[in-house]
Amino acid sequence: MSRQLTVLVDVTERCNLRCVMCYFSTTDRIRFPPFDVEPDGNGNMPVELFAKMAGDFFPKARQVSIGCATEPLMHPQIGEMLGHAGRHGVPEIWMLTNLLPLTEATAAAIAGNITTMSVSIDGVRKETYERIRVGATWERLMAKLQLLREASRRRGPLLRVTFTWMRANRAELRELPEFAADLGAKELDVRYVAETPGADFEAQTLNSEDPRALRDELASTARDAVRRGLRLAAYPEFDARPASLFARIAWRFWRVRAGIDRFEHLGMVRHERATGCRYPDRYYIVRPSGAVFPCHYYDEPIGFAGSDTLLSIAKGPKLSAIRNGLQCGNPAGACATCETRRDALYRAGA
Repeated sequence: MSRQLTVLVDVTERCNLRCVMCYFSTTDRIRFPPFDVEPDGNGNMPVELFAKMAGDFFPKARQVSIGCATEPLMHPQIGEMLGHAGRHGVPEIWMLTNLLPLTEATAAAIAGNITTMSVSIDGVRKETYERIRVGATWERLMAKLQLLREASRRRGPLLRVTFTWMRANRAELRELPEFAADLGAKELDVRYVAETPGADFEAQTLNSEDPRALRDELASTARDAVRRGLRLAAYPEFDARPASLFARIAWRFWRVRAGIDRFEHLGMVRHERATGCRYPDRYYIVRPSGAVFPCHYYDEPIGFAGSDTLLSIAKGPKLSAIRNGLQCGNPAGACATCETRRDALYRAGA
């Protein structure tokens, strides 16, 4: 059975923290379109809906993320959901979380069903972490990390440290590889503050910093991480392809070793070149109501998990209009103004 899909699922509309660079900084719940469709009344996806969606989508998936824009451990039945997720043989199932709501029962469910726990830790020191992750405590984080290690001892490392690089933690990026290695992590995920419609995080972005200095810091941190045996699951670009053939071969080999370049990326590049965008037909975002979207940037659902099958969504008129619009140069809906689409088309013609 072909597994080409990446499926990202938000099982709740809630989060327990008010991080300074996040849309949850001013609310404990965000609503996803369509706004006239409620999940269970408390912002949580019903377990029955999750099980049905998983049975339909996950057998075709190469990667699944439980948690995309919210905190999945806030769902009161997350352990049962993980049991459903683990039944379909997905090669990579990860959870994006701050880990603080973790319980012993959930830790056991994670160890039995999840391949990677991507834990957001935006500071290597107590004062930095607590200043950024408002509502969290360093001691609670360390206790939950220990609980995760104990539950997953037989499986080996599950931990991916996610680090959002911003002004508040600018000086701590260089210390991140040693910190992550000491925690027993297997991977790093480093990212910049994301621009979010309706929210102003300019005070935390690094947009005004010297780009050469940023690249130098990223480069030295990346090399330190790889020396310590850490893979770079996601990482900002920091170097250009060398000119000479020998240097390019060495550069490419290092990037493969680091985890930046992977075999599956070749399929993504081919798909992008053929369609003008990597997302349609390959990515599905499922929100707590069951609403399905073709990517993070599209604001209208293309179907509803539970009532629509994956096949009917893939062959349906909404996704067909997106696909046809990209291919004929007349993009539909949000694709018409999407900068990611524009970048993809530029790269495809380069």
